[in-house]
Amino acid sequence: MPLSQTIGAAELAVGKAQYRALTGIVRRLTGVRRASAVIDGVHVPYFLRRGGGWLDRIPSRAGRNGSGANDPIVLVHGFGGDKEGWLLMASMLGRRRGLVIPDLPGFGAAGAIPKRSASAAAQARVLAGLLDELGIGRAHFVGNSMGGGISLRFAADYPERAASITLMCSVGPIVEKSELGLALDRGENPLITDSPDDLDRLLSLVAEKKPPSSRAMRKYLGTDRFARREALFALFDGWNAPVAGEGVPTELAKIRTHALVVHGAKDRVIHPSTGKALAEQLPNARLEILEGIWHVPMMEAPKLVAQIVDRFVGSVG
Repeated sequence: MPLSQTIGAAELAVGKAQYRALTGIVRRLTGVRRASAVIDGVHVPYFLRRGGGWLDRIPSRAGRNGSGANDPIVLVHGFGGDKEGWLLMASMLGRRRGLVIPDLPGFGAAGAIPKRSASAAAQARVLAGLLDELGIGRAHFVGNSMGGGISLRFAADYPERAASITLMCSVGPIVEKSELGLALDRGENPLITDSPDDLDRLLSLVAEKKPPSSRAMRKYLGTDRFARREALFALFDGWNAPVAGEGVPTELAKIRTHALVVHGAKDRVIHPSTGKALAEQLPNARLEILEGIWHVPMMEAPKLVAQIVDRFVGSVG
């Protein structure tokens, strides 16, 4: 093997080890353990924290109609994201709160899916199946970007099982096109990298202040994301152009779930006007615009966002 390839392979190995060590530390701080389930034939890994410690029992289906005080929080990542992206913020959430943090089918370490299964409705069905697997009747949903659209769909399809929804830089009504929207109109998709070294460009699109990482770590993550390029194109098509009736809800007035809309004032992926429209059209919603924040608040301002989520979920309970 040529020296350059040997050095490259060594850098990837170092980056992988660093990333696993870092996420392992934060995972232990968060108090979650790894687990997995097979939902509709798809492998779904997730992080799980039982409220108040491992001896406590997650609320059962029998608690669906009670208060939301003990309902766990489900954290739903965005397009191309994974469960690890929530860990830093999750480590700052109240320790008495149960957590379920899945890799959505097609993303992270989850099993592959055809593009027709990438729709909001299909992903919401998987989340419902995961709650069934865990014996959870109702939960609070916190979704970022695409995960916000899936949380909206879950609240529309399973209203009795959504104690609340927090929509973080979520998809929704397009009032003013973002930089991403304009790029898609030109036939470009900035969410999908063009090379293993294109990760920095993507990070510069979603966050002004990037998460701490080494060069080797970014090389590893960039290489992994580029290897998924074709699958991500298919998943985006399935999400963006779903089968009729399977997309993000548009009749928002029918969704009466308590909702908090959190949007970065400088979001370049989903324009802040979308967040304002969501808050206006959802009957039981309030809006928080975060100044100086872009598209991934849980990474850019994890402590602030954890406080906002804790406060909102507590008020609903």
